[in-house]
Amino acid sequence: MGKLILKSLAILSLLTVLTFSFSFVTPVLAKQKVVGVSNLWLGNDWNARCNQTIIDYLEKQGCKVISTNAGGNTSKQKADVENFVSMKVDGIVIKGGEGDAFLDVSKKAWEANIPVVTVIMFLPYAVHNSVEDSWQGSTNLAVWLVNQMRGSGKYIGMDAAGWHTLEVRKRSFGEVLRWFPEVKMIGKYHEVDPSDPINNAYKITKATLRAHPDLKGIATTWGLPAVGAIKAIKEMKKEKQVSVISIDQEAALLAEMHKPDCPATVVVGIEPIVQGTAAAKAMEAAMNFKTVQEAKANLPTLSVIGVSYVGTKDVNMDDFKPKKIYESVDACWDGNFSSTTLKKPW
Repeated sequence: MGKLILKSLAILSLLTVLTFSFSFVTPVLAKQKVVGVSNLWLGNDWNARCNQTIIDYLEKQGCKVISTNAGGNTSKQKADVENFVSMKVDGIVIKGGEGDAFLDVSKKAWEANIPVVTVIMFLPYAVHNSVEDSWQGSTNLAVWLVNQMRGSGKYIGMDAAGWHTLEVRKRSFGEVLRWFPEVKMIGKYHEVDPSDPINNAYKITKATLRAHPDLKGIATTWGLPAVGAIKAIKEMKKEKQVSVISIDQEAALLAEMHKPDCPATVVVGIEPIVQGTAAAKAMEAAMNFKTVQEAKANLPTLSVIGVSYVGTKDVNMDDFKPKKIYESVDACWDGNFSSTTLKKPW
C-alpha cells in the first residue's frame, strides 16, 4: 500500500511539474506572422529576384510568406491584395504594378491595421515605400542621349502603363529632352506588352526605322524592350546611327550589349537584392508596432535605392561617375572657397 501511495505521489508530482512548465512556456510561443507578397509579374530577372529576396529574408525571421503572381493582370493583382486583407495577414508587400489601382485596397488594409510596404510604387496608405533612384538615373541617361544625338534628331520611347517609377523615368527623360527643340519624339510613348516585350519592341522599332530611317535614339523605361530594339537596329543595319538608353540591367540585355555589333547603349541598374532586402526589413519593423499609425510615424516614408550604370564598350563611363559628396560643412567650404580670400564665417 505504501509503495502504491509513493508511486501515486511521484506521478502527481510529475504531472504538476509538467502543468506548471506548460503554463510558463505557452505564453512565450508567439503566433507565426503571415506576410502576403503581391506581384503583378515575375517574367523578368528583376521582379523574380526581388520577390525571392523578400521571401527568403522574411522566412528566415520565422514568417510564413504567401507570394502571388498576377501574370500581368492588374485586376488579378488587386484581387490578390484584397484576399490578403480578408485573410487578416500581418503585413502586405505590394511589389510593382499600376500604382493608382491600389489606392482603395491599401486604404482597406490601413483601416484593418495591416501594414503595407510598397516596392517601386508610391501609396499614401503604405507605412513605407521603397523605390530606386529613377530621377537621377534617368536624367543622366537623357543627358547622354542628347549628346549622342548632338542636340537634334528623332527618337522614340517605350514604356509599360501605370508603374509609378516607370512614370518617373519617362518624366525625367522628358525633363532633359524637352529643352532641346531639335530633339523630337515620334508620336507618343509606345506601351509595350509585358507578356512578350522583346518581340513587341522589335516590331515597334523595325516599323519605326522603315518609316523614319533617320531615327537617332530610343528610350525605354524598362529593360526587356531594349533587347527587342537592339535586335531590330542591328537587323536594319543602323548600329552606328541609333543610340539606346534603358533601365533594368536584365541578363538578356547585358547579353546583347556584350556583342561587338551592339549599338551604343547605356543602362541604369536597379538592384533587386538590395531593394528586396530593404522592403523586407521595413515590413519586419512595421510588424513590431501595434498599429499602422505607429509604424508610419516611426518608419521612413520613402527609401530611395542608389543605381548603377553600364555601357557598351564604346561609351565613356566617366560621364556617369558619382559626383563629390562632402562629409561636413567645413569640407564643403574648403572645397569651394579655399582658393579665394573669403574667410570662414565661423
